Amino acid sequence: MTAYGAEPRATECTGLSELQKQVLDDTPYVHFLGLGVSREDDGTVCYQLCFREEHIGNPLLRTFHGGILASFGEVAASLHVVEETGMQQQPLCTSLTFDYLRPAFAGTIRAVPQIVRAGRRFIVVSVDIFLDTTHVSMGRFIYAR
Repeated sequence: MTAYGAEPRATECTGLSELQKQVLDDTPYVHFLGLGVSREDDGTVCYQLCFREEHIGNPLLRTFHGGILASFGEVAASLHVVEETGMQQQPLCTSLTFDYLRPAFAGTIRAVPQIVRAGRRFIVVSVDIFLDTTHVSMGRFIYAR
């Protein structure tokens, strides 16, 4: 079991903007989640979350709790919006829809965010969450500009 706050700090991740680092470092819930952020060889940012006992939704099946999945998706979407749009303040999520496709068993999950539309007033982000190659959930998040 990992101690609360024992995860690597965002300042240790390379290629993140100052606002992204601030969002990661200043949000206690992100530390509880244990969100990992890294930059892959092709330059894309990878968001991942390793299973811990605090993440259990069903102890018999050892699956992620749905709230953990949705929170992970929202944080990944928020960080993606900051990266892609160059926002100078933390984006505000005004609406979200999250679908659970199948159980997310213990392991490392990864989020793949994509901006669907970036308008003048709102930004719509879709996030797919995978366990290995299995698509376990997806969310749609709307952010105010």
